[in-house]
Amino acid sequence: MAEPIFSTQRSRLLESYKKLGQPIVARTIPYHSTGVFKGTVVDADTSIPPGVAFLKFAKNQQVIFFSYGIGDQIDLGGTAFQTASEAETNLAKGTSTNGAQDFVIEGVGFHCRGMRVQYPTGAIPYTQVTDAAVQQMLLGNNPIFDPAAIIMPPQGQSPFNLENGIFQSLLGQCSLTFLFDQQRIEKIGTLDILPQAGAQSMLRANGVPENSNRYRIPEGYLWRKDGLDDCELTVTATLRNDVVIPINRITNYKDVEATSNYAPTQISLECVMRLFGLAVNMPSQN
Repeated sequence: MAEPIFSTQRSRLLESYKKLGQPIVARTIPYHSTGVFKGTVVDADTSIPPGVAFLKFAKNQQVIFFSYGIGDQIDLGGTAFQTASEAETNLAKGTSTNGAQDFVIEGVGFHCRGMRVQYPTGAIPYTQVTDAAVQQMLLGNNPIFDPAAIIMPPQGQSPFNLENGIFQSLLGQCSLTFLFDQQRIEKIGTLDILPQAGAQSMLRANGVPENSNRYRIPEGYLWRKDGLDDCELTVTATLRNDVVIPINRITNYKDVEATSNYAPTQISLECVMRLFGLAVNMPSQN
């Protein structure tokens, strides 16, 4: 029988396990990892309202996904490092699959799960803040969810902005690469080809907000279990150009003085990448 002209990584992997003559366990649970794009506020207008500032995402910054595991210290913006939890990643160890799995990558999803806004400590909008969680939010260490734009500039979240315009402005400027074993590079394209895989409402989704709406890789990429070739994987998004976004200063506070500047110093976008496909491993003997 003639060999097929085209075969996928899935078919080749399953055939290799079949030849071993042992039962296997297969799962379709995706892997996910969180990274952050950091924008710095520059040339803030300190004049009387309305006031304008400029949010700059500098070119050549890189966001590396799947490089850390649960419990590792990671930088998600703000002034403090975070301890990665299962909300940030489901990898037990950075760059590696879980439980001696071989994973065929057949789809990719990407979305912005939240934003962090860091204000200068001398100009925190509410001078009477005492709650620790609120203090950490104003320092950019906790994400802020502000649909009415009470604290966040309305370009970030606002009922008048039915999409995340800051997030959308970065997608087409970022290249995407898969790196296996620190040597083999697969160039995928730019981030704007990646749907959000059901992460947002119909109003804010990048495409149809269905879990099945993913960037598909029919041929697949094989992420091998530890000890084999292609067992280490990182996915890197690189911003190739400067992106500058005018933003409004927040000025609706009772204690605002004419010389006060309530522009944030940094706005960070927490972004999540998901890899969909088929994970295969031998069953546990316990």
